[in-house]
Amino acid sequence: MIVGEMMVKDPTTVKKTDPLKKAQDLMGRQHIRHLPVTEKEELVGIITESDIREAFVGAKTKDGKVRVLNPAKMKVGDYMTINPMVVTPETHIEDAALLIYKNKIGALPVIKRNKLVGIVSILDILGLFVDMMGILHSSSRIDVIMDKDPKNFDKVSNIFQKSDVNIISVGMSPYPKDKKKRIYFFRVELCDTHTLVQQIEKAGFKISAAIN
Repeated sequence: MIVGEMMVKDPTTVKKTDPLKKAQDLMGRQHIRHLPVTEKEELVGIITESDIREAFVGAKTKDGKVRVLNPAKMKVGDYMTINPMVVTPETHIEDAALLIYKNKIGALPVIKRNKLVGIVSILDILGLFVDMMGILHSSSRIDVIMDKDPKNFDKVSNIFQKSDVNIISVGMSPYPKDKKKRIYFFRVELCDTHTLVQQIEKAGFKISAAIN
């Protein structure tokens, strides 16, 4: 899947000259944490909830008194992040997720021909991955230990297919007791796993867990 298929299109934006209070109010009303900053549809920055919080941190004078700051008189351009990381609609979701993870950011503006066309956030991507893994759906799971030969994966998959059980998702992790093997986590539609486990074991594979 690519970013363009799940991004928020035509996101709410602010200008550099807008007061910080406008950005603050927009975030509160729309329950968002990031606002792209634009000039004539071109992206020039991004202002986040944490940027606004930090604007008021350490607001003290030299004599230790707290300065009273008025967000209605503070400008977005003075506190926004300039030249933020961006993606395009054609960027793969996995690559966008990696950018967010490695750079510890909450959202990525989406641009096309230097124009802002959308935004994708960490919550958007997390929601997609949760849905893909079937975590919110009623499901069963069978964890199978096998070596890395693709033929073995096909054999186990065929067992599910012949039993008319749909595979929702498949995860994978190294098998700590044998570096040549992996654990495959088959999340399938809700079913009685007992019969499936018997068939998989009969085919010569070891089951590490089965959850109805």
